[in-house]
Amino acid sequence: MYPAISGNNVIWVNNDSLNESLSVQLYNMSSGSISTISNATSVPLAMPYQLAIAENNAVWSGTNPQTGRVNIYLYDITSGGLQQVTEDGPGTQLDPGVSQDHIIWTNLTDGSSDVYLYEIASGETVPMVTALSYQMETAIGGNTTAWVDNTTGGDFDIAISPLGGPRGIILSEPGDDRYPDVSSDGQYVAWIKFIENRSAVYLYDVAKGNATRITGESAHPDSVAVDGNLVVYSDLRNGNRDIYMYDITTGTETPVTQDPYDQSYPDVSGGVIVWMGNNTGRWDIYRTSAG
Repeated sequence: MYPAISGNNVIWVNNDSLNESLSVQLYNMSSGSISTISNATSVPLAMPYQLAIAENNAVWSGTNPQTGRVNIYLYDITSGGLQQVTEDGPGTQLDPGVSQDHIIWTNLTDGSSDVYLYEIASGETVPMVTALSYQMETAIGGNTTAWVDNTTGGDFDIAISPLGGPRGIILSEPGDDRYPDVSSDGQYVAWIKFIENRSAVYLYDVAKGNATRITGESAHPDSVAVDGNLVVYSDLRNGNRDIYMYDITTGTETPVTQDPYDQSYPDVSGGVIVWMGNNTGRWDIYRTSAG
């Protein structure tokens, strides 16, 4: 479930048997090899948006059954090293995002959640946002960070901030804005806006500073990812979840899957799209090339 892709590597949450613990699997597309990169003290959460990958860095939110604490874990694909990034303490560490150099996540406590940033090379953790409100669903790419924020009160908004810079902007249009994703170069932020029983995919160009709606509201998208020139998402326009891709340059939408089965939680990197589908009666991971 819940695949994430970067370059030649794909990760996902795996559960072959109800009698076995969940694990994080790593798939190398060149060799076809699959390996387990989590262990008994870093069991991944079986929830959306709780794992991410960028180049050789794979991260996830996981539980140590011995302590019951939920922390962020980092696996270095090159060295094979696994480390616990966050310390056991107050709060629950969720929604990790990762770039080549940094990890971002939220620390959920009673009544609020805050955003933290970890520099991989130095091992230093710094708070990005600490406020008496909710910040969640963090994402990072290049020098751009994004998260869901309700500082303005009422509904949820998208906050976009340069890495290490000021807080940036909050896109506070009517409706709940959720599930942001940042392209690996930091150029684009994609998310889903929910208004009553309608939803649509939006795209923000960081350099131009403008947001654009790229789907109709009747499509009912429920998950989204962006990288390079492609936005991918799943929606319910046909009565079940299918995968679509949107070419940012041409402004055209193309179906990736259209069948009676459910496909959801897509991710994209280098023109390769991955998603989870229940075509066989269970959830498996699929991939295709956008070209």
